[in-house]
Amino acid sequence: MTRFIFLLFVQAVAQEPGNGISKSTYSCNDPLAAKAFMVKYFPTETPGDECTNDICTCTATSSSPEWYIQQGRIYIQKPTSFAGEGRRLQSPGNGFGLHCVNVSNHLTTGGLSTAEVEDHFTSKLGDMTQFDSFMDFSVTFYTSGVAKYAAAFDKDKVPYYTMTSQDETGQSYTSLIVRVAKTQMIVELTSKKSLALGETQRAIHAASPSERRVSARASAMIEELDNSKLQWPWSKPSMTALSVNRAVSASVLAKLDDFYVSGMGTKKVSDDSDANGYTRKCYLWPGSTVDICFTNRDDSSTKGDWKVADFENMLNTVHKNIVVGYPYCSVDKWFDNHYAIDSMKADTSTIVSYINKNNVPHHCASSSGSGGGGLAYAFDPTGWGIQLDLSFSTSPTDCNAVSQNSSKNLQGTYNPACEPGTCASSLGKAAPVLV
Repeated sequence: MTRFIFLLFVQAVAQEPGNGISKSTYSCNDPLAAKAFMVKYFPTETPGDECTNDICTCTATSSSPEWYIQQGRIYIQKPTSFAGEGRRLQSPGNGFGLHCVNVSNHLTTGGLSTAEVEDHFTSKLGDMTQFDSFMDFSVTFYTSGVAKYAAAFDKDKVPYYTMTSQDETGQSYTSLIVRVAKTQMIVELTSKKSLALGETQRAIHAASPSERRVSARASAMIEELDNSKLQWPWSKPSMTALSVNRAVSASVLAKLDDFYVSGMGTKKVSDDSDANGYTRKCYLWPGSTVDICFTNRDDSSTKGDWKVADFENMLNTVHKNIVVGYPYCSVDKWFDNHYAIDSMKADTSTIVSYINKNNVPHHCASSSGSGGGGLAYAFDPTGWGIQLDLSFSTSPTDCNAVSQNSSKNLQGTYNPACEPGTCASSLGKAAPVLV
């Protein structure tokens, strides 16, 4: 009975391919450096379907020479034993994924390149001594070892930002926010354990009393983690995914309830705000234990003239130029800013109906593709994508118009991103733009 209860608990909290929010992916200019950073500091494994040396080769065609995709893909190890059982082996990809990819021949038509966006993050975050609203583009993990992470980053002079906050019950949390190797990827490590004197070389800041870094649902899951008898056999402290987070403009914030609750069928699990212009909303997909959260702050909360709304407008412009009207076109490089939901519990007919009615930008795939049933991706109002690994029985209207063979999964050195799909003739004739 103890083993049965343990396995049910692990299934509830472990998000991985085939189970809940399985990954967070980013377009990166240098994925290999990002992977080296994650492997050095986090408890990671490389997925078993990775290309040799993290480089995927796209073979030459009559219209394109041979080209390459760089990948920095890891998954976070998870506890898979209870007291007395010892370590159990994990299958490839058996944990929450953090992916950085450079699909070098894909386009950002009408928008910024990946390198230009990463430069914006660099100018805003700098040495991480001040909070910037672009830190809200993050993935939050719970850990009991925040002091060990602080010590490792201090040793190597890796900049990070620390802050304290409270949940709705008054429970205190300490967050360590770190940027992964000059990318858009921000990781927030949060803990109920405080950083004692001498455990960090960074100043510890206090969030506003009304600012929540975790939802009430996530707080309850943390209590389960703390009360469990999970064993952790690895030297680096455990990390359990709590939420995928986005900074969001006020105009887009107003659209999220309709998109996520009415359209995608998620449950809104938190809605917090204060008099200083801070608002945070979190949504939970059916079959998931990881929140999708959006935080709006005043434009003055980020450095420079390029604001959160500018980021959103840029992403949506690229999708409009490449994907809208050409739902089988696979050359939009900003596809790679997305999270994945793997669930058999989502109401897919409602999702398809909402996409049709509201002209939501989306990407089609064959019925055996990653999205199933002809739908692979949709883009929420922020312009970031959602990889829909769901069980579709119907498809958006335009997914039925064209048969496109883009259903191969990543195997060995083959990558489905090599296939351009069916694009506008102007895109098809354009010379590849390396971004």
